[in-house]
Amino acid sequence: MSDLTIKNLCMQFSGVVALDDVSFEVKSGEIFSLVGPNGSGKSTLFNCINGFHRPQKGKIQYRGQSLTKCQPHEVVKLGISRTFQNLQNVPYMTVLNNILIGAHQRITLKETLYRWLTTAQREREEAMALEVMDFLGIANFEQKYLSGQPYGIQKLVEIGRALISQPYLILMDEPAAGMNDQETIEIAKIIGEIRDVLGITVLVVEHDMNLVMKISDRVCVLDSGHVLALGTPEEVKQHPEVIKVFLGEQAHA
Repeated sequence: MSDLTIKNLCMQFSGVVALDDVSFEVKSGEIFSLVGPNGSGKSTLFNCINGFHRPQKGKIQYRGQSLTKCQPHEVVKLGISRTFQNLQNVPYMTVLNNILIGAHQRITLKETLYRWLTTAQREREEAMALEVMDFLGIANFEQKYLSGQPYGIQKLVEIGRALISQPYLILMDEPAAGMNDQETIEIAKIIGEIRDVLGITVLVVEHDMNLVMKISDRVCVLDSGHVLALGTPEEVKQHPEVIKVFLGEQAHA
Protein backbone atom coordinates (compact mmCIF):
# COMPACT_ATOMS: atom_id res chain seq x y z
CA MET A 1 0.00 0.00 0.00
CA SER A 2 1.28 3.47 -0.91
CA ASP A 3 1.02 6.34 1.55
CA LEU A 4 2.17 8.94 -0.96
CA THR A 5 1.97 8.98 -4.76
CA ILE A 6 3.76 11.58 -6.90
CA LYS A 7 2.72 11.40 -10.55
CA ASN A 8 4.14 13.43 -13.46
CA LEU A 9 4.86 16.42 -11.22
CA CYS A 10 6.08 19.60 -12.96
CA MET A 11 7.08 22.87 -11.30
CA GLN A 12 8.61 25.98 -12.86
CA PHE A 13 9.77 29.29 -11.44
CA SER A 14 9.94 32.12 -14.00
CA GLY A 15 10.67 29.63 -16.77
CA VAL A 16 13.26 27.67 -14.76
CA VAL A 17 12.26 24.01 -14.49
CA ALA A 18 12.55 22.81 -10.90
CA LEU A 19 10.63 19.54 -11.31
CA ASP A 20 10.31 17.78 -14.65
CA ASP A 21 7.75 14.95 -14.84
CA VAL A 22 8.67 13.47 -11.45
CA SER A 23 6.89 10.24 -10.44
CA PHE A 24 7.38 7.82 -7.53
CA GLU A 25 5.48 6.19 -4.67
CA VAL A 26 6.29 6.03 -0.97
CA LYS A 27 4.98 2.81 0.51
CA SER A 28 3.35 2.65 3.93
CA GLY A 29 5.91 1.88 6.62
CA GLU A 30 9.07 2.48 4.58
CA ILE A 31 11.97 4.88 4.88
CA PHE A 32 12.27 6.52 1.47
CA SER A 33 15.14 8.89 0.70
CA LEU A 34 15.39 11.66 -1.89
CA VAL A 35 18.94 12.54 -2.88
CA GLY A 36 20.57 14.67 -5.54
CA PRO A 37 22.91 17.61 -6.11
CA ASN A 38 22.01 21.10 -4.93
CA GLY A 39 19.32 22.51 -7.19
CA SER A 40 18.02 19.11 -8.22
CA GLY A 41 14.49 19.84 -6.97
CA LYS A 42 14.41 18.06 -3.60
CA SER A 43 13.24 20.98 -1.46
CA THR A 44 10.82 22.12 -4.18
CA LEU A 45 9.25 18.67 -4.12
CA PHE A 46 8.90 18.82 -0.33
CA ASN A 47 7.29 22.26 -0.63
CA CYS A 48 4.79 20.91 -3.16
CA ILE A 49 3.82 18.02 -0.88
CA ASN A 50 3.63 20.39 2.08
CA GLY A 51 1.33 22.85 0.28
CA PHE A 52 3.84 25.71 0.13
CA HIS A 53 4.03 25.45 -3.68
CA ARG A 54 1.35 24.49 -6.15
CA PRO A 55 2.72 22.53 -9.13
CA GLN A 56 1.71 23.49 -12.66
CA LYS A 57 1.17 19.86 -13.68
CA GLY A 58 0.87 16.45 -12.11
CA LYS A 59 -0.72 14.91 -9.06
CA ILE A 60 0.15 14.46 -5.40
CA GLN A 61 -2.00 11.91 -3.60
CA TYR A 62 -1.81 10.92 0.05
CA ARG A 63 -3.71 7.77 0.94
CA GLY A 64 -5.89 8.31 -2.11
CA GLN A 65 -6.64 11.97 -1.38
CA SER A 66 -5.34 14.77 -3.58
CA LEU A 67 -2.92 17.22 -1.94
CA THR A 68 -2.39 19.34 -5.06
CA LYS A 69 -4.63 22.20 -3.89
CA CYS A 70 -4.27 21.75 -0.13
CA GLN A 71 -2.97 24.52 2.13
CA PRO A 72 -0.14 23.68 4.58
CA HIS A 73 -2.44 23.52 7.63
CA GLU A 74 -4.75 21.14 5.76
CA VAL A 75 -1.81 18.87 4.91
CA VAL A 76 -0.88 18.67 8.61
CA LYS A 77 -4.45 17.78 9.56
CA LEU A 78 -4.34 14.91 7.07
CA GLY A 79 -1.39 13.41 8.94
CA ILE A 80 1.76 14.79 7.27
CA SER A 81 4.34 16.71 9.30
CA ARG A 82 7.72 18.15 8.37
CA THR A 83 11.10 19.16 9.71
CA PHE A 84 13.19 21.85 8.03
CA GLN A 85 16.82 22.08 7.03
CA ASN A 86 17.03 25.53 8.60
CA LEU A 87 15.79 25.26 12.17
CA GLN A 88 12.36 26.79 12.80
CA ASN A 89 12.71 26.95 16.59
CA VAL A 90 11.89 29.87 18.90
CA PRO A 91 15.07 30.51 20.93
CA TYR A 92 13.47 32.49 23.80
CA MET A 93 10.97 29.70 24.57
CA THR A 94 11.67 26.53 26.53
CA VAL A 95 12.32 23.22 24.81
CA LEU A 96 8.93 21.98 26.05
CA ASN A 97 7.03 24.96 24.64
CA ASN A 98 8.87 24.74 21.32
CA ILE A 99 7.63 21.17 20.91
CA LEU A 100 4.10 22.10 22.04
CA ILE A 101 3.85 24.48 19.08
CA GLY A 102 3.47 21.42 16.86
CA ALA A 103 0.42 20.19 18.77
CA HIS A 104 -1.92 22.99 17.70
CA GLN A 105 -3.32 21.13 14.68
CA ARG A 106 -4.37 18.22 16.92
CA ILE A 107 -6.19 20.44 19.46
CA THR A 108 -9.86 21.20 18.80
CA LEU A 109 -11.62 24.51 19.42
CA LYS A 110 -13.41 22.90 22.39
CA GLU A 111 -10.08 21.85 23.88
CA THR A 112 -8.67 25.33 23.34
CA LEU A 113 -11.58 26.90 25.25
CA TYR A 114 -11.28 24.25 27.96
CA ARG A 115 -7.63 25.17 28.29
CA TRP A 116 -8.62 28.62 29.59
CA LEU A 117 -10.92 27.16 32.25
CA THR A 118 -8.76 24.41 33.73
CA THR A 119 -5.18 23.17 33.88
CA ALA A 120 -6.23 19.64 32.84
CA GLN A 121 -5.99 20.32 29.09
CA ARG A 122 -2.58 21.94 29.43
CA GLU A 123 -1.41 18.95 31.46
CA ARG A 124 -2.57 16.54 28.75
CA GLU A 125 -0.71 18.52 26.09
CA GLU A 126 2.45 18.61 28.20
CA ALA A 127 2.19 14.87 28.80
CA MET A 128 2.14 14.35 25.02
CA ALA A 129 5.21 16.56 24.63
CA LEU A 130 7.07 14.77 27.44
CA GLU A 131 6.42 11.41 25.78
CA VAL A 132 7.94 12.74 22.57
CA MET A 133 10.91 14.20 24.45
CA ASP A 134 11.46 10.91 26.25
CA PHE A 135 11.41 9.09 22.92
CA LEU A 136 14.07 11.49 21.59
CA GLY A 137 16.18 11.30 24.74
CA ILE A 138 15.80 14.98 25.71
CA ALA A 139 13.28 14.75 28.58
CA ASN A 140 15.69 16.47 30.99
CA PHE A 141 15.74 19.57 28.76
CA GLU A 142 12.04 20.40 29.13
CA GLN A 143 12.41 23.67 31.09
CA LYS A 144 15.64 24.82 29.46
CA TYR A 145 15.46 27.74 27.07
CA LEU A 146 16.39 26.73 23.56
CA SER A 147 18.77 29.63 23.13
CA GLY A 148 22.30 28.41 23.76
CA GLN A 149 21.46 24.72 23.56
CA PRO A 150 23.76 22.52 21.42
CA TYR A 151 22.88 22.28 17.75
CA GLY A 152 22.11 18.57 18.09
CA ILE A 153 19.50 19.28 20.78
CA GLN A 154 17.91 21.96 18.62
CA LYS A 155 17.66 19.46 15.75
CA LEU A 156 15.89 17.00 18.04
CA VAL A 157 13.45 19.71 19.13
CA GLU A 158 12.63 20.29 15.46
CA ILE A 159 11.89 16.58 15.09
CA GLY A 160 9.88 16.59 18.32
CA ARG A 161 7.65 19.39 17.09
CA ALA A 162 6.88 17.36 13.97
CA LEU A 163 6.19 14.19 15.95
CA ILE A 164 3.78 15.72 18.47
CA SER A 165 1.23 16.30 15.69
CA GLN A 166 0.99 12.48 15.55
CA PRO A 167 1.64 12.14 11.81
CA TYR A 168 1.32 9.07 9.63
CA LEU A 169 4.01 10.44 7.31
CA ILE A 170 6.94 12.66 8.29
CA LEU A 171 9.03 14.65 5.80
CA MET A 172 12.57 15.18 7.10
CA ASP A 173 14.65 17.80 5.30
CA GLU A 174 18.37 17.06 5.82
CA PRO A 175 18.09 15.80 9.42
CA ALA A 176 21.86 15.17 9.63
CA ALA A 177 22.93 18.57 8.24
CA GLY A 178 25.53 20.17 10.51
CA MET A 179 25.83 17.05 12.67
CA ASN A 180 29.09 15.44 13.75
CA ASP A 181 29.66 11.70 13.25
CA GLN A 182 28.25 10.66 16.64
CA GLU A 183 25.17 12.87 16.24
CA THR A 184 24.59 11.44 12.76
CA ILE A 185 24.65 7.91 14.19
CA GLU A 186 22.05 8.97 16.75
CA ILE A 187 19.87 10.58 14.06
CA ALA A 188 20.01 7.35 12.03
CA LYS A 189 18.84 5.43 15.10
CA ILE A 190 15.99 7.88 15.72
CA ILE A 191 14.82 7.76 12.10
CA GLY A 192 14.71 3.99 12.29
CA GLU A 193 12.73 4.10 15.54
CA ILE A 194 10.28 6.64 14.13
CA ARG A 195 9.37 3.98 11.58
CA ASP A 196 9.84 0.82 13.67
CA VAL A 197 8.54 1.98 17.07
CA LEU A 198 6.08 4.74 16.19
CA GLY A 199 4.92 3.20 12.90
CA ILE A 200 5.39 6.42 10.93
CA THR A 201 6.35 6.39 7.25
CA VAL A 202 9.47 8.51 6.64
CA LEU A 203 10.42 10.55 3.56
CA VAL A 204 13.94 11.96 3.88
CA VAL A 205 15.93 14.51 1.91
CA GLU A 206 19.59 14.03 2.77
CA HIS A 207 23.09 14.70 1.38
CA ASP A 208 24.93 12.28 3.68
CA MET A 209 25.09 9.22 1.43
CA ASN A 210 26.41 6.97 4.19
CA LEU A 211 23.32 7.76 6.24
CA VAL A 212 21.03 7.31 3.23
CA MET A 213 22.49 3.90 2.40
CA LYS A 214 22.18 2.79 6.02
CA ILE A 215 18.58 3.78 6.78
CA SER A 216 16.70 3.64 3.45
CA ASP A 217 14.43 0.95 2.08
CA ARG A 218 14.43 2.74 -1.28
CA VAL A 219 16.17 5.78 -2.75
CA CYS A 220 15.13 8.21 -5.48
CA VAL A 221 17.88 10.26 -7.12
CA LEU A 222 16.89 13.61 -8.63
CA ASP A 223 19.04 15.51 -11.10
CA SER A 224 18.02 18.83 -12.67
CA GLY A 225 14.42 18.22 -11.67
CA HIS A 226 13.94 14.74 -13.10
CA VAL A 227 14.22 11.22 -11.69
CA LEU A 228 17.64 9.80 -12.51
CA ALA A 229 17.31 6.52 -10.61
CA LEU A 230 14.91 4.77 -8.26
CA GLY A 231 15.46 1.55 -6.32
CA THR A 232 17.08 -0.04 -3.30
CA PRO A 233 20.22 1.62 -1.91
CA GLU A 234 22.40 -1.04 -3.53
CA GLU A 235 20.67 -0.68 -6.91
CA VAL A 236 21.01 3.10 -6.85
CA LYS A 237 24.60 2.98 -5.68
CA GLN A 238 25.55 0.87 -8.70
CA HIS A 239 23.53 2.85 -11.25
CA PRO A 240 26.02 4.21 -13.83
CA GLU A 241 24.31 7.58 -14.22
CA VAL A 242 24.22 8.07 -10.45
CA ILE A 243 27.92 7.29 -10.23
CA LYS A 244 28.62 9.76 -13.02
CA VAL A 245 26.34 12.64 -12.00
CA PHE A 246 26.00 12.42 -8.23
CA LEU A 247 28.31 10.05 -6.42
CA GLY A 248 31.32 10.71 -8.60
CA GLU A 249 34.61 9.61 -7.11
CA GLN A 250 32.93 8.56 -3.84
CA ALA A 251 31.45 5.57 -5.63
CA HIS A 252 34.90 4.21 -6.34
CA ALA A 253 36.28 4.75 -2.86
